[in-house]
Amino acid sequence: MNLRRLECFLMLATELNFSKAAEKLFMVQPPLSRAIKELEEELGVVLFTRNSRRVQLTKAGFFLKDETKKLFAQIEHIKEHLAEMGEGKTGKLKIGYVGAAMHSVLPGILSALKEKLDINIVLAELKNEEQADALNTGQIDIGFVRSVPERGDIVATEVFKETFSIILPLNHRLAPQKRIALKELATEPFIALSYDCAPKLCDSIVNICVQSGFTPKTAHETSQVNSIVRLVESGMGYSIVPTSVRNAYDINVKFIELKQFAERARLFLMHKTNAEPLITTSVAVIKDYIKLQATK
Repeated sequence: MNLRRLECFLMLATELNFSKAAEKLFMVQPPLSRAIKELEEELGVVLFTRNSRRVQLTKAGFFLKDETKKLFAQIEHIKEHLAEMGEGKTGKLKIGYVGAAMHSVLPGILSALKEKLDINIVLAELKNEEQADALNTGQIDIGFVRSVPERGDIVATEVFKETFSIILPLNHRLAPQKRIALKELATEPFIALSYDCAPKLCDSIVNICVQSGFTPKTAHETSQVNSIVRLVESGMGYSIVPTSVRNAYDINVKFIELKQFAERARLFLMHKTNAEPLITTSVAVIKDYIKLQATK
């Protein structure tokens, strides 16, 4: 397949508008239409349905869009790797992480990687649910996540676990106390993390409340822990978060650690099963670091 035709296809599949796609490709519309027609004839499938009002991808078009994105990501990876080899560098490791990782084990892991390997490290803070796609397209090589997608091509290892803590506004009636019975908050508004962001984390939080004899009354829901903390700080309700959040932000809330519950917030390292040698070597360094920390 001609890469230029695939580039034309991917732009049209993204814009779903011939004029906009042609403009972004720095070409006029007729050659774009011709490139798409030639690609469809070469593959023997219809990639788009189009009429005077709109352009839509067919089932085959959706499949080719995903595969083309992977292909171009891989081509870019090859270019970067060859450029690094030309500069005498051993390689680049692209790491995705949820924000909580940077406030727990990730800084130590980065130091261990730099000490053991001659590599460039590129960091990308991504939501939990974004990292599987980023891993699939080559945007990242490894990821640090709260919940691991159930996919056969992904390997996951637990690298950190911690307790949960209640967070309260500083002017809350229970804030002066060192310990409280969680059930005392049963009727108060709860600030929740969106379930899709980290299902296992959310399940653990709900389990803590259920063990205390109630189900939290969600008043607000957000995909960002930072937003949860700010809402609590503003007096909008209370929440339950991983204890390491205490180190993450410049905030004015009261933390009350829930050591008495068995639930733990967990952080996982994930990578693809068919990872290249640089990635498997990096994973081995990370696992050694985690084992060392566990003995301290």
